[in-house]
Amino acid sequence: MASDLKTAPATATPPASQGAEMKMPVRRILPYLKPVLPRFILGLLMGVLAALFNAVWLPACNIIFSIVLNDGSGAAPLGREYAFLGLQLNFAEMLGLDPAAKVGLTGVIIAASFIPLMLLINGLLDYLNKYYLAWVGNKMLQDIRNDVFARILRQSPAFFSSTKAGELIQTVLNQTSVAQRNAVQYVQFMSSNPLKIIVILSSLFSQHAFFTFMSLFVFPLCLLPVMRLGKRVRKSGKKEEQMTGAMLTAMHESLTGIRLVKAYAREDYEVARFVQANASMSRNALRWQRASEMVGPIVETVASFGIAAGLVYWWAMELKAPEFIAVVLLLTRIYPPAKELSKVNLLLQKTRYAIHCVVKVLEREPDIQDAPDAIALGRAKGEIQFQNVAFTYTRPDGTKLEKSAISSIDLLFEPGRFYALVGPSGAGKSTLFSLILRFYDPDRGSVLLDGHDLRSITQQSLRNNIGIVSQDTFLFHDTIRENIRYGRLDATEDEIIAAAKKAHAHEFILQQEGGYDAIVGDSGCNLSGGQKQRLSIARAVLRDAPILLLDEATSALDTETEKIIQDAIHKLSEGRTVIAIAHRLSTILEADQIIVMREGQIESIGTHPELLEKSALYQKLAAMQFQDA
Repeated sequence: MASDLKTAPATATPPASQGAEMKMPVRRILPYLKPVLPRFILGLLMGVLAALFNAVWLPACNIIFSIVLNDGSGAAPLGREYAFLGLQLNFAEMLGLDPAAKVGLTGVIIAASFIPLMLLINGLLDYLNKYYLAWVGNKMLQDIRNDVFARILRQSPAFFSSTKAGELIQTVLNQTSVAQRNAVQYVQFMSSNPLKIIVILSSLFSQHAFFTFMSLFVFPLCLLPVMRLGKRVRKSGKKEEQMTGAMLTAMHESLTGIRLVKAYAREDYEVARFVQANASMSRNALRWQRASEMVGPIVETVASFGIAAGLVYWWAMELKAPEFIAVVLLLTRIYPPAKELSKVNLLLQKTRYAIHCVVKVLEREPDIQDAPDAIALGRAKGEIQFQNVAFTYTRPDGTKLEKSAISSIDLLFEPGRFYALVGPSGAGKSTLFSLILRFYDPDRGSVLLDGHDLRSITQQSLRNNIGIVSQDTFLFHDTIRENIRYGRLDATEDEIIAAAKKAHAHEFILQQEGGYDAIVGDSGCNLSGGQKQRLSIARAVLRDAPILLLDEATSALDTETEKIIQDAIHKLSEGRTVIAIAHRLSTILEADQIIVMREGQIESIGTHPELLEKSALYQKLAAMQFQDA
């Protein structure tokens, strides 16, 4: 079979400038906006309406304060004209009342009530703006997080051998959240705040241009400390995310390896690792928070000098108090959006790193991919053939190791037969398993299943034809039933029990409190090694695959149970291709063929009696194990 089906490795992304780096993530994230675009537009519209509503404030407050604060000369007459948005309004004429009538207590109360009414309307529009954008952000976060996790799971084993699990958890949970939270805030700030400032300034300049200028001429000074803080925040924000990953890695490794930690009494050491990472993360988080919170007081303090200068101008010009109050109230409304805008750069600095990490995962192509024309194989017969196969593992930096894992391998595994792989550690036995499962592709040669190059069939259909029992038994923190069902998700209760019986697990399962509903604990900590191994065998039995890979499947069993499991495996091998890796030769004496491997090559092939006669390595292995027999 031609070897040109081999998937080319993903090319590395060329280095880019910071600006280009930011454009790339934004472009990659935008498709997640499409399904929620209507609500996003509605959120932006609410922000625009909230900004435009500020145009009503100055004329409305002028009218209200003119009615309520009539320069100490008593209530204003109803016939007085008020300027509103370029119009001269006469409420007496509009209402058909006596123009000489005075505004009484009722009129004052009605006029004053318009202030909370305007605040209510403005607050409602702001709320709807933030609510819709937050809804959009959370929906996008959900979709992005799902895709990041799915993309991680679809990576090849080589990816996981060079990547820390804690860093992956950090990307899925924390960095997606940071990117979403800050991106939503950025959109909220930018959707209405610039327009708010423009509308307010337009109203102020149209009425009192010089006072507005005096109040705001120092505003550009606010930008200087913000720009200076931005450089510091960029470093602190990136460092905080990195140390969060280090903390999660330390915690994940400590909990996963808790038995080793306990056995070596390394609790204090692991706590120290966690404390160090946690302290570093907290320091950088505090630096970012400190820089972020400094912006508000700086802006407000600098702006207060402008207001003070405006006050002096107003006194010198002897302008009326109602107008002054209205102008000052509107002027104070410009600083909240200005303060939020001043934080935009800080948000972008911290978000840049998070988005880049998320997009890096989303755009990482698996090393092993299905060919465009790959076929979905049905139930296979189980014939596996290696044709002149060679393979060398790759370092995390992409370079090959000096020594090949296997070289010049030619093998044929026929259906319905039991094969065993033996040899010292590092001989290449596990590498053959990895190539059969297509965790890796060979550097040279081909691996065939029923005559099909593995690179020409889909990975899912290939692995649906394979059951595996590993010496590193892994069980989920779930019930015994669900751990067995993992072999075939649509299995019935009777099929689960039948598989457990074939693996000789049914008896001890019934002795557990809860039976099949008993929780096995984290990684099966509530069960013995032999019990966990039997559940793993039951899972493989339930899968009912035509190919069965056994990687030291009986290594954790006592001698009596081992014989029972051997009998079960022999029965299971009928009509299936069974390949077993074994260090204990007693488990594979009845194998149809035993392949002896040394340093990545086949040293000899034959039955147990044949190998005792012709293989020096096998004789040595047998002598070490059976010398007491």
